[in-house]
Amino acid sequence: MSSVMIKCPNTGRPVSTGIEVEPSVFRVLPKTTGRMRCMACGQEHAWSIGSAWLANEPRLLPVELPTGSEAA
Repeated sequence: MSSVMIKCPNTGRPVSTGIEVEPSVFRVLPKTTGRMRCMACGQEHAWSIGSAWLANEPRLLPVELPTGSEAA
């Protein structure tokens, strides 16, 4: 199990959401918004799976596809 992490918008520091999940489950979570009290700044933040990552897991970066004019 890994902690779901977000970046605090006030400090820029990574913080845990307090949610632990298996990587296979994290990849299929719905695109909903969660709320949490941030341990870095004390404020409440809204976050979504799209902006979150798993601690101790490689972050998947979006694949950039070539545009129609660049494709061979």
